[in-house]
Amino acid sequence: MTFGDTTFTLDNHGFLDPSDQWDEVFAEGMAMMQGIYGGLTDEQWSFIHYLRKQFLEEETVPVVVLACADNKLRLGDLRFLFPTGYHRGACRIAGINYDFMYQTNIWLTYETSTLLQEEFKLTPRGFLEDFGQWNERFAHLIIREWQLTQGLTERHLEIIAYLRTYFARTKNIPTIIETCRENDFDLEEFRELFPDGYRRGACRIAGLPFFG
Repeated sequence: MTFGDTTFTLDNHGFLDPSDQWDEVFAEGMAMMQGIYGGLTDEQWSFIHYLRKQFLEEETVPVVVLACADNKLRLGDLRFLFPTGYHRGACRIAGINYDFMYQTNIWLTYETSTLLQEEFKLTPRGFLEDFGQWNERFAHLIIREWQLTQGLTERHLEIIAYLRTYFARTKNIPTIIETCRENDFDLEEFRELFPDGYRRGACRIAGLPFFG
């Protein structure tokens, strides 16, 4: 992966490997890949430097609840700062390597379950490489990754079917407003069903490609 004039080596999960390649150019570039545009804010940098200190000096990665407590953040604040989450977002931007997190605490890497890697060909961002690969098993694994207690519901399947049909017909992705309107959803219900958002949540679980 190249950001600016520097090429960085990533592992199969899309994490920096080895971790000593990390610098602020990488952090800004990876942040853009995660949908954070306009540069990292002071609050985001503070959290990233906290993670790197824990990683380099304490040789650990705190669980998300402790990380939020140490930084006086609520979980909702963290989601706002890093829309793709703690592990796939903040820890990845901070250059913490996947194998280290797996060895330190396997639950940190639960959201990129090895089952997905074993059963499906994924891009570094965790999207299906091939739209035609999708099956309901893929959707169930993503739901398991999100740890939704209700599992894969009919409402999930309605959105998935709509997105897949729309993309197969047009090779484009509808806006979230179109998707909600056509399926009689409001944004609050949508957020509850797809905690990773529209592109990384609904579109990813439907097997649509990542654009941008």
